[in-house]
Amino acid sequence: MLTFPVAEFAQIFGPLIYAINQAWPVQVFGMGSQDELVELSFTKEGTAPTIQQKNVSGIPCAELRDLYFCVKFPDPLAADCMFRLLDAVEKKSAAVALEWEYADFLEQQRLARIDRTLSYCYVSLEEEESADPVGWLSGLTLQQKCELWRMFLGKRLFLPEFEWLRDAMLQGAVPNWIEWHLALYRVLEEENIRFFCKDGQFELLDKEGHRIYFGVDHSEAAEQVLMKVLFPLNQ
Repeated sequence: MLTFPVAEFAQIFGPLIYAINQAWPVQVFGMGSQDELVELSFTKEGTAPTIQQKNVSGIPCAELRDLYFCVKFPDPLAADCMFRLLDAVEKKSAAVALEWEYADFLEQQRLARIDRTLSYCYVSLEEEESADPVGWLSGLTLQQKCELWRMFLGKRLFLPEFEWLRDAMLQGAVPNWIEWHLALYRVLEEENIRFFCKDGQFELLDKEGHRIYFGVDHSEAAEQVLMKVLFPLNQ
């Protein structure tokens, strides 16, 4: 059971809660000693935020327990976006990959640099944002990796993420490399894509039996990663 001194809480978190409240309304609740619900709010008088308590009895509490926050976002999309970001922070993830439906909100809040050439909106959660996009690979979910494979195999799209993946692979630093294997085999199964290797010849066949062609030298990053997954012992 979490118990915290109200004065200390106000001193440490008051300025932050007040700042957030300027953009999105924040409600903070706790339980008093007599199981009384207490709402905390912060106003600014002078240079420092001051705390106010609101409860039925009107008696201020020195300590509260069971802290509860409620942040009101402008719409469900914004709320879902922030939930995913905060969930990633709690899990100590280095980055988050979000779908394009969140782009406007991310841009408005200056949470991400939007690059329309990429497959997703990438948000770095490191203290200092790295210029190396290889770190963003850790933000991809298994489902998103499946979608990248699906776009490559089904639409022949050579996506930037596969270039990052190839670079990380050459460095021996692919985050969660096993998921790329699992994602590929899931897509092959779902799309009924078969691959054959016989007499030194390799080919992929789609569900209609048509061959999926690759360059002779497999020069594209996605092709190179695919071959490495399917034939891991080949250098």
